[in-house]
Amino acid sequence: MDVECTEVRKSYGTTEVLRGFSATFRTGRVAALVGSNGAGKTTLLRIIARLQFPDSGSVSAGRILFYGGFETLPLRGRVNSLRKALGLWTAASGGSASLGRLSRGQLHAVGLEIALDLDPDVLLLDEPWTALDPEARDRLTARLRQTAANGRVVICSTHDLDEVVRVADDVIYLRDGLAVATSREDATLDREQILAGFRGSFQ
Repeated sequence: MDVECTEVRKSYGTTEVLRGFSATFRTGRVAALVGSNGAGKTTLLRIIARLQFPDSGSVSAGRILFYGGFETLPLRGRVNSLRKALGLWTAASGGSASLGRLSRGQLHAVGLEIALDLDPDVLLLDEPWTALDPEARDRLTARLRQTAANGRVVICSTHDLDEVVRVADDVIYLRDGLAVATSREDATLDREQILAGFRGSFQ
């Protein structure tokens, strides 16, 4: 099921963060949500996840999981998912399987494994590559591609342009609270093009 955002608006006090955002995030594709700090990326993800309400506009989506760090995971009743993720991380890294001994980056990697294991219709990831080592980044990128190929919607907010080039089928630029979009079908996504989007010169 695609995610449809129609004329979504959100303000904090007198600051209008989203000014009528409209976009379609398509099933079977990885979308990267990019923009400067304060552009509204996390706010948009939280609205799609129904963790915040827009001031106006609408969002249509299926079963959603928002991941913005280990503490955001719905872990109640997920002991098996936690054990599986710890086992996968241990097998891949040769590290300890004790949750309390994991570094911030290791805990983040385990949390991402759990989020992917829960297999929602729509997976929302806020800065997923942050604090990951190169091997964990490669595993995440491969799993995001596979998740999309399995008929899910994957949306990542990120500043990591190199990972955007590697994994994204679609790029949604958030600029002035509005969306400017491109896809691999209508453009070659490269780092310079994405930087142009940040500079406001993307057409």
